[in-house]
Amino acid sequence: MTFRAFWLTLFAIGAAFVLAFGWQDGVPWTASAFVAFFVSRVWRSVIKRPLFASFEDPLRRANRFIVVTAGGYISAGVLSSIAAVVGEGQEWLYVSPCFLIMGAVQLALLPWGRIRV
Repeated sequence: MTFRAFWLTLFAIGAAFVLAFGWQDGVPWTASAFVAFFVSRVWRSVIKRPLFASFEDPLRRANRFIVVTAGGYISAGVLSSIAAVVGEGQEWLYVSPCFLIMGAVQLALLPWGRIRV
């Protein structure tokens, strides 16, 4: 637990630095896209291996995992699209559709009739 808490804290500090330096360098949307994507990855790892013992429904946990994955892809796709539109890098025009498609694919995996997140 202590080791994971250390890495989570280190990640939070790193994300704050990426946002601060991205804002300072004039690329806040690019920095936000990176942070949004990697925050979803960290959140997924916490869902996969909870910090504390939990006895919850495995299907509910899997649905939460998929929703967080989709949210990471979609938020990174939207933020990178904004970055491309405001001129922070034309490479985002190629990357953001892939993020949005992957997010849509993740949402298609959900059992829409009985979602409990």
